[in-house]
Amino acid sequence: MKIPRLTIPAFFTLIYLSVVLFAGTTESVAADKAQILRQDSVTKGYAPLAVGDQSIAAAYLPQTLGTPRGAVLLLHDINEHIDSAAIGLLRRQLPSHGWNTLAIKIIRFSEINEQAVPDLETASDPAVDAEVPAEADETAESPETEVEEASAETPDTETTDANEETVAPQETFAEITTAQRIDAALLKLQQEGHENIVLIGQGAGGQLALKTVNETAVPVAALIMINTAELAEGMSITDVTVPTLEILGSRQQDNVKQAIMTRQTQMKTEQRDNYHLRQITGADHYFSSVPQQLTNQVHGWLFKQLLDEEAER
Repeated sequence: MKIPRLTIPAFFTLIYLSVVLFAGTTESVAADKAQILRQDSVTKGYAPLAVGDQSIAAAYLPQTLGTPRGAVLLLHDINEHIDSAAIGLLRRQLPSHGWNTLAIKIIRFSEINEQAVPDLETASDPAVDAEVPAEADETAESPETEVEEASAETPDTETTDANEETVAPQETFAEITTAQRIDAALLKLQQEGHENIVLIGQGAGGQLALKTVNETAVPVAALIMINTAELAEGMSITDVTVPTLEILGSRQQDNVKQAIMTRQTQMKTEQRDNYHLRQITGADHYFSSVPQQLTNQVHGWLFKQLLDEEAER
């Protein structure tokens, strides 16, 4: 049977559309797979940090310039992790400018005003919070928390019939507070002999950085706060005596902008010359559109505050 001529173009059109649709589907699957691989990849420089007899998630990158200029401790924002937003950019880019970078995982931010609560890490699994996807909610309850609470209500030993064995208590670990995490990180940097130790925090991490500067026994040379909102009650920017820089993204939320402008006014009223404010045009919370501008601002300011006199000599 002969195929009518009018159906031949339609037949080839159908084949062409099938090929295009198949290629699009393959490309979509490949893109999804690449995204999954990227999220599951090991964090560059990941090295658990010892806190007593336990460990917390941390990432350390040594300077690659050849001329060491100091060390930076980076504190991420709430619901984020050691490779998130500005913190992730700075920890990867500052080493090329001579700065050693250390970022640690923060579990609880409520400890600024509240009593510490148990962590989710254990000594037997130091990497339990090593890699958290950027969109993960760290405030959600973990099954591990339920296990810990249940075991806390169980008596230390359970005595049964004389012929039965006594059940041994489950091994537990002391909590690691946020303050202990930061202290351990600062102590590590101090023991390495860095003369210039800098604290950088984004959002709620900025509040932790400010609080730490006022309380730690480790000398801190400078403080940088990135897009940090209104401070908790009892905290004030005027309490800081070290050189302080606030960075504000022009696309940040209005309440954050207002909080930073208020702190700037406070420092001007106090006639404090150790405070500076830099606004980065086009930057939102993640700084993904202006990553190099952020690093340049941070390094440039640190160099001027801490290294200019050394360079002149």
